[in-house]
Amino acid sequence: MTIKAARREERSASAEALLNATAQLLSEASNIDVSLNEISQRASVNSAMIKYYFGNKEGLLLAVLERDAETAMTALKALSEMDIPAQKKLKIHINGIINAYFRSPYINRLIHYMVESGSPAASKRVAQIFIEPMIEVYRDIVAQGVREGALRDVDPGLLYYCLVGAADHIFHAGYSVPSTLGVARLDDGIKQKYAEMVCDIYLRGLAP
Repeated sequence: MTIKAARREERSASAEALLNATAQLLSEASNIDVSLNEISQRASVNSAMIKYYFGNKEGLLLAVLERDAETAMTALKALSEMDIPAQKKLKIHINGIINAYFRSPYINRLIHYMVESGSPAASKRVAQIFIEPMIEVYRDIVAQGVREGALRDVDPGLLYYCLVGAADHIFHAGYSVPSTLGVARLDDGIKQKYAEMVCDIYLRGLAP
């Protein structure tokens, strides 16, 4: 490996470390108020590198969302193209989105923050990488379900609010878990029971 290539690989590793540190800190926090100093310390990377790689904090947060979106939307698109019934697609998706929020509980909180408080360019980018692709897939799944006689013809945008809201709230309101569920924190078993309950409610509710 040449010296130039080694330096490029080192820079790439530093950028990845910053992204990982940001995701970890956001997962641990109840909001997105994580400082650049905390991020650089967690990543063991000089804070000046944040500006070098991402421009500013907004750029870093957007990069975290773009990385998450690439994984999630690729899987969602593949699901929509599978040759299986629409109801099964919806069940797989509901389980998938709840699993995603369980692993990364900051996602929807960060989406809201970027759309509401970010720059116009950042807000538009978040809509492009997360919201619009999901609604497009919902439109396809609903249309397929209607053809199969398995789903009612519902607005895909309203379905987005219903499913994302249900999937996210238990993690967004994690502070209330000790009072509502009598446990210190959410675990994999509770997450799975919640996913099954949400699937049952929505698949029954969307049936003709």
